[in-house]
Amino acid sequence: MASSKLSAAQLEGNLRRFIIFRLFYSARFYYPVFTVLFLDYGLTLEQFAILNIVWAMTIVLAEVPSGALADIFGRKRLVVFAAIMMVVELALIVFAPIGASPILFMLFLANRICSGLSEAAASGADEALAYDSLKALGREDDWSRILQRTTQVVSIGFFMTMILGAFAYDPNMVNGLLAGIDPQWQLSNNFVIRLPVILTLLTSFIVLGAALGFHDIDIKEGESFDSQELTGKSLLDPFRKILVAAKWTINHRFVLFVILAALILDSVGRQFAVLASEYYRVIDIPVSWFGFIGAGMSLVGMVNAIFSRYLVTNRSPLFNFLTLSFLLMTGLIGLGFAIPYYGVIFAVGAFAMMGMVQFQSSYYINKEVDSAHRATVLSFRGLALNLGLGFASLLYTSYVALLRIQQEGIVPEEELRDAIFLGALRGFPIYFLLLLLIVLLLGRASIKTLGSALSKR
Repeated sequence: MASSKLSAAQLEGNLRRFIIFRLFYSARFYYPVFTVLFLDYGLTLEQFAILNIVWAMTIVLAEVPSGALADIFGRKRLVVFAAIMMVVELALIVFAPIGASPILFMLFLANRICSGLSEAAASGADEALAYDSLKALGREDDWSRILQRTTQVVSIGFFMTMILGAFAYDPNMVNGLLAGIDPQWQLSNNFVIRLPVILTLLTSFIVLGAALGFHDIDIKEGESFDSQELTGKSLLDPFRKILVAAKWTINHRFVLFVILAALILDSVGRQFAVLASEYYRVIDIPVSWFGFIGAGMSLVGMVNAIFSRYLVTNRSPLFNFLTLSFLLMTGLIGLGFAIPYYGVIFAVGAFAMMGMVQFQSSYYINKEVDSAHRATVLSFRGLALNLGLGFASLLYTSYVALLRIQQEGIVPEEELRDAIFLGALRGFPIYFLLLLLIVLLLGRASIKTLGSALSKR
Protein backbone atom coordinates (compact mmCIF):
# COMPACT_ATOMS: atom_id res chain seq x y z
CA MET A 1 0.00 0.00 0.00
CA ALA A 2 2.69 2.47 0.98
CA SER A 3 5.78 3.45 -0.84
CA SER A 4 9.07 1.84 0.15
CA LYS A 5 10.99 4.90 -1.11
CA LEU A 6 10.66 6.75 2.17
CA SER A 7 13.10 6.01 4.96
CA ALA A 8 12.04 5.08 8.47
CA ALA A 9 13.20 8.51 9.66
CA GLN A 10 10.97 10.26 7.10
CA LEU A 11 7.99 8.15 8.10
CA GLU A 12 8.63 8.84 11.79
CA GLY A 13 8.85 12.53 10.85
CA ASN A 14 5.37 12.32 9.36
CA LEU A 15 4.04 11.07 12.69
CA ARG A 16 5.69 13.93 14.59
CA ARG A 17 4.42 16.50 12.08
CA PHE A 18 0.92 15.04 12.33
CA ILE A 19 0.87 15.82 16.06
CA ILE A 20 2.36 19.30 15.50
CA PHE A 21 -0.12 20.01 12.70
CA ARG A 22 -3.11 18.97 14.82
CA LEU A 23 -1.81 20.93 17.83
CA PHE A 24 -1.37 24.30 16.14
CA TYR A 25 -4.28 23.87 13.72
CA SER A 26 -6.76 23.50 16.58
CA ALA A 27 -5.07 25.88 19.05
CA ARG A 28 -6.78 29.12 18.09
CA PHE A 29 -6.51 32.02 20.50
CA TYR A 30 -9.80 33.61 19.45
CA TYR A 31 -11.98 30.62 20.38
CA PRO A 32 -12.89 31.84 23.90
CA VAL A 33 -14.10 35.17 22.47
CA PHE A 34 -15.30 33.94 19.08
CA THR A 35 -18.77 35.52 18.98
CA VAL A 36 -17.73 38.67 20.83
CA LEU A 37 -14.78 39.15 18.46
CA PHE A 38 -17.00 39.18 15.37
CA LEU A 39 -19.42 41.63 16.96
CA ASP A 40 -16.68 43.93 18.25
CA TYR A 41 -15.28 44.19 14.74
CA GLY A 42 -18.62 45.76 13.77
CA LEU A 43 -20.74 42.87 12.47
CA THR A 44 -24.39 42.48 13.46
CA LEU A 45 -25.89 39.33 14.97
CA GLU A 46 -27.72 38.68 11.69
CA GLN A 47 -24.45 38.91 9.75
CA PHE A 48 -22.78 36.63 12.29
CA ALA A 49 -25.52 34.02 11.76
CA ILE A 50 -25.17 34.27 7.97
CA LEU A 51 -21.39 33.80 8.21
CA ASN A 52 -21.80 30.65 10.31
CA ILE A 53 -24.22 29.21 7.77
CA VAL A 54 -21.76 29.97 4.94
CA TRP A 55 -18.96 28.31 6.91
CA ALA A 56 -21.01 25.16 7.53
CA MET A 57 -22.20 24.95 3.91
CA THR A 58 -18.64 25.34 2.62
CA ILE A 59 -17.48 22.39 4.74
CA VAL A 60 -20.42 20.22 3.71
CA LEU A 61 -19.88 20.91 -0.01
CA ALA A 62 -16.09 20.50 0.09
CA GLU A 63 -15.71 17.69 2.64
CA VAL A 64 -16.06 14.57 0.47
CA PRO A 65 -14.51 15.98 -2.76
CA SER A 66 -11.44 17.03 -0.78
CA GLY A 67 -11.06 13.51 0.59
CA ALA A 68 -11.24 12.06 -2.91
CA LEU A 69 -8.70 14.61 -4.18
CA ALA A 70 -6.37 13.63 -1.34
CA ASP A 71 -6.60 9.96 -2.35
CA ILE A 72 -5.94 10.76 -6.02
CA PHE A 73 -3.42 13.60 -6.01
CA GLY A 74 -1.72 13.04 -2.67
CA ARG A 75 -2.52 13.77 0.97
CA LYS A 76 0.33 16.24 1.41
CA ARG A 77 -1.08 18.57 -1.25
CA LEU A 78 -4.42 18.76 0.56
CA VAL A 79 -2.77 19.29 3.94
CA VAL A 80 -0.62 22.10 2.50
CA PHE A 81 -3.73 23.62 0.90
CA ALA A 82 -5.49 23.49 4.28
CA ALA A 83 -2.55 25.29 5.91
CA ILE A 84 -2.46 27.97 3.20
CA MET A 85 -6.20 28.56 3.59
CA MET A 86 -5.69 28.92 7.35
CA VAL A 87 -3.05 31.62 6.78
CA VAL A 88 -5.32 33.43 4.31
CA GLU A 89 -8.44 33.26 6.49
CA LEU A 90 -6.61 34.81 9.44
CA ALA A 91 -4.81 37.46 7.37
CA LEU A 92 -8.17 38.61 6.00
CA ILE A 93 -9.45 39.67 9.43
CA VAL A 94 -6.12 40.72 10.94
CA PHE A 95 -6.06 43.54 8.39
CA ALA A 96 -9.84 44.09 8.22
CA PRO A 97 -11.12 47.55 9.22
CA ILE A 98 -12.96 47.76 12.53
CA GLY A 99 -16.40 49.31 12.27
CA ALA A 100 -19.55 48.48 10.32
CA SER A 101 -18.97 48.67 6.57
CA PRO A 102 -19.76 46.64 3.43
CA ILE A 103 -16.10 45.71 2.99
CA LEU A 104 -15.97 44.34 6.56
CA PHE A 105 -18.73 41.83 5.87
CA MET A 106 -17.15 40.80 2.55
CA LEU A 107 -13.78 40.20 4.24
CA PHE A 108 -15.39 38.07 6.94
CA LEU A 109 -17.39 36.24 4.27
CA ALA A 110 -14.13 35.37 2.50
CA ASN A 111 -12.70 34.40 5.89
CA ARG A 112 -15.52 31.90 6.51
CA ILE A 113 -15.20 30.39 3.03
CA CYS A 114 -11.43 29.96 3.41
CA SER A 115 -11.93 28.52 6.88
CA GLY A 116 -14.48 26.01 5.59
CA LEU A 117 -12.22 24.97 2.71
CA SER A 118 -9.33 24.58 5.14
CA GLU A 119 -11.37 22.43 7.54
CA ALA A 120 -12.60 20.23 4.70
CA ALA A 121 -9.14 19.80 3.16
CA ALA A 122 -7.50 18.91 6.48
CA SER A 123 -10.27 16.52 7.50
CA GLY A 124 -9.07 13.00 6.75
CA ALA A 125 -6.00 13.91 4.69
CA ASP A 126 -3.63 14.47 7.64
CA GLU A 127 -5.00 11.41 9.43
CA ALA A 128 -4.68 9.20 6.34
CA LEU A 129 -1.09 10.36 5.83
CA ALA A 130 -0.19 9.59 9.45
CA TYR A 131 -1.85 6.16 9.44
CA ASP A 132 -0.22 5.14 6.17
CA SER A 133 3.16 6.23 7.55
CA LEU A 134 2.57 4.01 10.57
CA LYS A 135 1.48 1.20 8.28
CA ALA A 136 4.62 1.55 6.18
CA LEU A 137 6.63 1.13 9.39
CA GLY A 138 4.71 -2.06 10.14
CA ARG A 139 3.22 -0.56 13.31
CA GLU A 140 -0.52 -0.30 12.61
CA ASP A 141 -1.24 -1.57 16.13
CA ASP A 142 0.32 1.63 17.51
CA TRP A 143 -2.44 3.78 16.01
CA SER A 144 -4.38 3.93 19.27
CA ARG A 145 -1.22 5.10 21.06
CA ILE A 146 -0.62 7.82 18.44
CA LEU A 147 -4.23 8.96 18.76
CA GLN A 148 -3.92 9.08 22.55
CA ARG A 149 -0.73 11.12 22.41
CA THR A 150 -2.20 13.49 19.81
CA THR A 151 -5.37 14.01 21.82
CA GLN A 152 -3.41 14.75 24.98
CA VAL A 153 -1.07 17.21 23.26
CA VAL A 154 -3.98 18.98 21.55
CA SER A 155 -5.85 19.16 24.89
CA ILE A 156 -2.89 20.87 26.56
CA GLY A 157 -2.55 23.27 23.64
CA PHE A 158 -6.26 24.06 23.70
CA PHE A 159 -6.07 24.70 27.45
CA MET A 160 -3.24 27.20 26.98
CA THR A 161 -4.90 29.04 24.09
CA MET A 162 -8.23 29.32 25.90
CA ILE A 163 -6.54 31.01 28.86
CA LEU A 164 -4.14 33.16 26.82
CA GLY A 165 -6.80 34.07 24.23
CA ALA A 166 -9.20 35.37 26.88
CA PHE A 167 -6.34 37.24 28.57
CA ALA A 168 -5.14 38.78 25.29
CA TYR A 169 -8.66 40.14 24.57
CA ASP A 170 -8.83 42.13 27.82
CA PRO A 171 -7.26 45.59 27.24
CA ASN A 172 -6.93 46.21 30.98
CA MET A 173 -5.01 42.97 31.50
CA VAL A 174 -2.79 43.46 28.44
CA ASN A 175 -1.98 47.12 29.13
CA GLY A 176 -1.54 46.43 32.82
CA LEU A 177 1.08 43.82 32.00
CA LEU A 178 2.82 46.13 29.51
CA ALA A 179 2.80 49.01 32.01
CA GLY A 180 4.62 46.79 34.46
CA ILE A 181 7.43 46.50 31.90
CA ASP A 182 7.37 50.08 30.62
CA PRO A 183 4.71 52.68 31.56
CA GLN A 184 4.78 54.07 28.01
CA TRP A 185 3.85 50.72 26.43
CA GLN A 186 0.11 50.81 25.74
CA LEU A 187 -2.06 49.21 23.07
CA SER A 188 -5.23 50.72 21.64
CA ASN A 189 -8.53 48.90 22.09
CA ASN A 190 -8.71 48.28 18.33
CA PHE A 191 -5.33 46.56 18.39
CA VAL A 192 -6.33 44.42 21.38
CA ILE A 193 -9.42 43.29 19.46
CA ARG A 194 -7.08 41.96 16.76
CA LEU A 195 -4.57 40.46 19.19
CA PRO A 196 -6.01 36.90 19.48
CA VAL A 197 -6.26 36.73 15.69
CA ILE A 198 -2.69 38.03 15.28
CA LEU A 199 -1.42 35.33 17.65
CA THR A 200 -3.30 32.66 15.71
CA LEU A 201 -1.93 34.03 12.41
CA LEU A 202 1.59 33.59 13.79
CA THR A 203 0.90 29.98 14.77
CA SER A 204 -0.64 29.34 11.33
CA PHE A 205 2.84 29.69 9.84
CA ILE A 206 3.93 26.83 12.11
CA VAL A 207 1.02 24.83 10.68
CA LEU A 208 2.17 25.66 7.15
CA GLY A 209 5.75 24.68 7.98
CA ALA A 210 4.61 21.34 9.38
CA ALA A 211 2.46 20.70 6.29
CA LEU A 212 5.32 21.47 3.89
CA GLY A 213 7.56 19.12 5.85
CA PHE A 214 5.33 16.07 5.32
CA HIS A 215 6.57 13.33 3.01
CA ASP A 216 3.81 12.00 0.76
CA ILE A 217 3.30 8.27 0.37
CA ASP A 218 2.57 6.56 -2.93
CA ILE A 219 -0.61 4.50 -2.73
CA LYS A 220 -2.24 1.99 -5.02
CA GLU A 221 -5.84 1.02 -5.46
CA GLY A 222 -6.78 -1.32 -2.62
CA GLU A 223 -7.61 -4.97 -3.19
CA SER A 224 -10.65 -4.65 -0.96
CA PHE A 225 -12.38 -2.28 -3.38
CA ASP A 226 -13.74 -4.19 -6.33
CA SER A 227 -13.56 -1.25 -8.70
CA GLN A 228 -11.98 -0.06 -11.87
CA GLU A 229 -8.57 1.45 -11.33
CA LEU A 230 -8.34 5.21 -11.67
CA THR A 231 -5.24 5.62 -13.72
CA GLY A 232 -5.78 9.10 -15.10
CA LYS A 233 -5.94 12.51 -13.51
CA SER A 234 -9.17 13.70 -15.11
CA LEU A 235 -11.64 16.04 -13.48
CA LEU A 236 -14.08 13.14 -13.16
CA ASP A 237 -11.69 11.04 -11.06
CA PRO A 238 -12.71 12.56 -7.70
CA PHE A 239 -16.38 11.84 -8.42
CA ARG A 240 -15.60 8.28 -9.50
CA LYS A 241 -13.56 7.87 -6.35
CA ILE A 242 -16.47 9.13 -4.23
CA LEU A 243 -18.91 6.71 -5.86
CA VAL A 244 -16.57 3.75 -5.42
CA ALA A 245 -15.88 4.59 -1.78
CA ALA A 246 -19.57 5.24 -1.07
CA LYS A 247 -20.55 1.87 -2.55
CA TRP A 248 -17.88 0.14 -0.47
CA THR A 249 -19.01 1.92 2.72
CA ILE A 250 -22.65 0.97 2.22
CA ASN A 251 -21.69 -2.66 1.61
CA HIS A 252 -19.42 -2.81 4.66
CA ARG A 253 -21.97 -2.53 7.42
CA PHE A 254 -19.45 -2.22 10.24
CA VAL A 255 -17.92 0.98 8.83
CA LEU A 256 -21.39 2.34 8.09
CA PHE A 257 -22.42 1.57 11.67
CA VAL A 258 -19.35 3.40 13.02
CA ILE A 259 -20.19 6.50 10.97
CA LEU A 260 -23.85 6.47 12.04
CA ALA A 261 -22.90 5.92 15.68
CA ALA A 262 -20.45 8.81 15.51
CA LEU A 263 -23.13 10.99 13.91
CA ILE A 264 -25.72 10.60 16.67
CA LEU A 265 -23.24 10.93 19.55
CA ASP A 266 -21.35 13.90 18.12
CA SER A 267 -24.37 15.85 16.84
CA VAL A 268 -26.04 15.93 20.25
CA GLY A 269 -22.81 16.62 22.14
CA ARG A 270 -21.76 19.42 19.78
CA GLN A 271 -25.21 21.00 19.79
CA PHE A 272 -24.95 21.42 23.55
CA ALA A 273 -21.36 22.71 23.23
CA VAL A 274 -22.66 25.51 20.98
CA LEU A 275 -25.11 26.49 23.72
CA ALA A 276 -22.78 25.93 26.67
CA SER A 277 -22.19 29.59 27.56
CA GLU A 278 -25.94 30.18 27.90
CA TYR A 279 -26.21 27.10 30.15
CA TYR A 280 -23.42 28.41 32.37
CA ARG A 281 -25.26 31.70 32.70
CA VAL A 282 -28.49 29.93 33.66
CA ILE A 283 -26.75 27.96 36.44
CA ASP A 284 -25.30 31.21 37.86
CA ILE A 285 -21.67 30.80 36.86
CA PRO A 286 -19.97 34.22 36.43
CA VAL A 287 -18.99 35.12 32.87
CA SER A 288 -15.39 35.60 33.98
CA TRP A 289 -15.18 31.86 34.62
CA PHE A 290 -16.34 30.76 31.16
CA GLY A 291 -12.81 30.70 29.72
CA PHE A 292 -11.48 28.67 32.63
CA ILE A 293 -14.32 26.17 32.29
CA GLY A 294 -13.56 25.78 28.59
CA ALA A 295 -9.90 25.26 29.41
CA GLY A 296 -10.82 22.69 32.05
CA MET A 297 -12.99 20.81 29.55
CA SER A 298 -9.98 20.59 27.24
CA LEU A 299 -7.94 18.93 29.98
CA VAL A 300 -10.69 16.36 30.41
CA GLY A 301 -9.74 15.32 26.89
CA MET A 302 -6.48 13.91 28.23
CA VAL A 303 -8.39 11.50 30.47
CA ASN A 304 -10.82 10.72 27.65
CA ALA A 305 -7.91 9.71 25.41
CA ILE A 306 -6.70 7.14 27.95
CA PHE A 307 -10.24 5.85 28.46
CA SER A 308 -10.89 5.64 24.71
CA ARG A 309 -7.66 3.74 24.09
CA TYR A 310 -8.59 1.25 26.76
CA LEU A 311 -12.02 0.73 25.23
CA VAL A 312 -10.88 0.22 21.63
CA THR A 313 -8.13 -2.22 22.61
CA ASN A 314 -10.07 -4.21 25.23
CA ARG A 315 -13.77 -3.99 24.44
CA SER A 316 -16.02 -4.58 21.44
CA PRO A 317 -17.28 -1.66 19.34
CA LEU A 318 -20.87 -2.40 20.39
CA PHE A 319 -19.93 -2.25 24.08
CA ASN A 320 -18.08 1.00 23.48
CA PHE A 321 -21.01 2.54 21.62
CA LEU A 322 -23.42 1.66 24.40
CA THR A 323 -20.96 2.96 27.02
CA LEU A 324 -20.63 6.32 25.29
CA SER A 325 -24.40 6.45 24.81
CA PHE A 326 -24.92 5.85 28.54
CA LEU A 327 -22.42 8.57 29.47
CA LEU A 328 -24.03 11.06 27.11
CA MET A 329 -27.57 10.23 28.21
CA THR A 330 -26.61 10.61 31.88
CA GLY A 331 -25.08 14.01 31.16
CA LEU A 332 -28.10 15.18 29.15
CA ILE A 333 -30.55 14.20 31.88
CA GLY A 334 -28.42 15.95 34.51
CA LEU A 335 -28.23 19.12 32.42
CA GLY A 336 -32.01 19.37 32.42
CA PHE A 337 -32.06 19.94 36.19
CA ALA A 338 -29.90 23.09 35.76
CA ILE A 339 -28.38 22.75 39.22
CA PRO A 340 -26.71 26.05 40.18
CA TYR A 341 -22.89 25.88 39.96
CA TYR A 342 -22.63 22.08 40.27
CA GLY A 343 -24.62 21.56 37.08
CA VAL A 344 -21.39 22.18 35.17
CA ILE A 345 -20.36 18.61 36.06
CA PHE A 346 -22.99 17.22 33.70
CA ALA A 347 -21.61 19.32 30.84
CA VAL A 348 -18.49 17.14 30.89
CA GLY A 349 -20.39 14.26 29.28
CA ALA A 350 -21.40 16.34 26.27
CA PHE A 351 -17.95 17.85 25.77
CA ALA A 352 -16.28 14.45 26.22
CA MET A 353 -18.32 12.98 23.37
CA MET A 354 -16.63 15.04 20.69
CA GLY A 355 -13.14 13.84 21.56
CA MET A 356 -14.07 10.22 22.25
CA VAL A 357 -16.14 9.92 19.08
CA GLN A 358 -13.25 11.32 17.02
CA PHE A 359 -10.80 8.93 18.67
CA GLN A 360 -12.83 5.75 18.39
CA SER A 361 -14.27 6.35 14.92
CA SER A 362 -10.77 7.15 13.66
CA TYR A 363 -9.41 3.92 15.15
CA TYR A 364 -12.07 1.66 13.64
CA ILE A 365 -12.33 3.31 10.21
CA ASN A 366 -8.57 3.38 9.63
CA LYS A 367 -8.32 -0.31 10.52
CA GLU A 368 -11.01 -1.27 8.02
CA VAL A 369 -10.32 0.93 4.99
CA ASP A 370 -7.39 0.44 2.61
CA SER A 371 -4.87 3.17 1.85
CA ALA A 372 -6.18 4.06 -1.59
CA HIS A 373 -9.54 5.23 -0.28
CA ARG A 374 -8.77 6.08 3.33
CA ALA A 375 -9.13 9.88 3.07
CA THR A 376 -12.38 9.58 1.08
CA VAL A 377 -14.07 7.32 3.64
CA LEU A 378 -12.79 9.49 6.49
CA SER A 379 -14.33 12.47 4.73
CA PHE A 380 -17.68 10.63 4.77
CA ARG A 381 -17.39 10.65 8.55
CA GLY A 382 -16.67 14.38 8.55
CA LEU A 383 -19.62 15.02 6.25
CA ALA A 384 -21.91 12.92 8.46
CA LEU A 385 -20.88 14.77 11.61
CA ASN A 386 -21.47 18.18 10.04
CA LEU A 387 -24.83 17.15 8.59
CA GLY A 388 -25.80 15.70 11.97
CA LEU A 389 -24.99 18.96 13.70
CA GLY A 390 -26.87 20.93 11.05
CA PHE A 391 -29.98 18.76 11.43
CA ALA A 392 -29.80 19.00 15.23
CA SER A 393 -29.44 22.79 15.01
CA LEU A 394 -32.46 23.03 12.71
CA LEU A 395 -34.61 20.94 15.05
CA TYR A 396 -33.42 22.93 18.06
CA THR A 397 -34.27 26.24 16.39
CA SER A 398 -37.73 24.96 15.42
CA TYR A 399 -38.39 23.63 18.93
CA VAL A 400 -37.33 26.92 20.50
CA ALA A 401 -39.75 28.77 18.20
CA LEU A 402 -42.54 26.37 19.22
CA LEU A 403 -41.80 26.82 22.94
CA ARG A 404 -41.83 30.60 22.50
CA ILE A 405 -45.29 30.46 20.94
CA GLN A 406 -46.54 28.22 23.75
CA GLN A 407 -45.09 30.22 26.65
CA GLU A 408 -45.43 33.85 25.54
CA GLY A 409 -48.09 35.51 27.63
CA ILE A 410 -47.97 32.72 30.20
CA VAL A 411 -44.42 33.03 31.51
CA PRO A 412 -43.30 36.51 32.73
CA GLU A 413 -41.12 38.29 30.15
CA GLU A 414 -38.08 38.42 32.46
CA GLU A 415 -38.22 34.64 32.89
CA LEU A 416 -39.15 33.74 29.31
CA ARG A 417 -35.63 33.42 27.91
CA ASP A 418 -34.49 30.99 30.60
CA ALA A 419 -37.76 29.04 30.49
CA ILE A 420 -37.47 28.49 26.74
CA PHE A 421 -33.80 27.54 26.99
CA LEU A 422 -34.39 24.99 29.76
CA GLY A 423 -37.48 23.61 28.01
CA ALA A 424 -35.46 22.99 24.85
CA LEU A 425 -32.55 21.56 26.83
CA ARG A 426 -34.83 18.99 28.46
CA GLY A 427 -35.78 17.75 25.00
CA PHE A 428 -32.18 16.64 24.32
CA PRO A 429 -32.45 13.23 26.05
CA ILE A 430 -35.62 12.38 24.11
CA TYR A 431 -34.01 13.37 20.80
CA PHE A 432 -30.90 11.31 21.53
CA LEU A 433 -32.97 8.30 22.63
CA LEU A 434 -34.88 8.37 19.33
CA LEU A 435 -31.61 8.51 17.36
CA LEU A 436 -30.18 5.66 19.43
CA LEU A 437 -33.20 3.45 18.78
CA ILE A 438 -33.01 4.16 15.03
CA VAL A 439 -29.32 3.20 14.83
CA LEU A 440 -29.85 0.05 16.91
CA LEU A 441 -32.77 -0.99 14.72
CA LEU A 442 -30.68 -0.42 11.60
CA GLY A 443 -27.95 -2.51 13.19
CA ARG A 444 -30.40 -5.29 13.98
CA ALA A 445 -31.58 -5.31 10.36
CA SER A 446 -28.07 -6.38 9.34
CA ILE A 447 -27.36 -8.40 12.50
CA LYS A 448 -25.60 -11.25 10.75
CA THR A 449 -23.01 -9.04 9.11
CA LEU A 450 -22.75 -6.56 11.92
CA GLY A 451 -22.88 -9.03 14.80
CA SER A 452 -20.02 -11.16 13.52
CA ALA A 453 -17.91 -8.06 12.82
CA LEU A 454 -18.50 -6.57 16.25
CA SER A 455 -17.79 -9.78 18.15
CA LYS A 456 -14.42 -10.32 16.46
CA ARG A 457 -12.99 -6.86 17.03
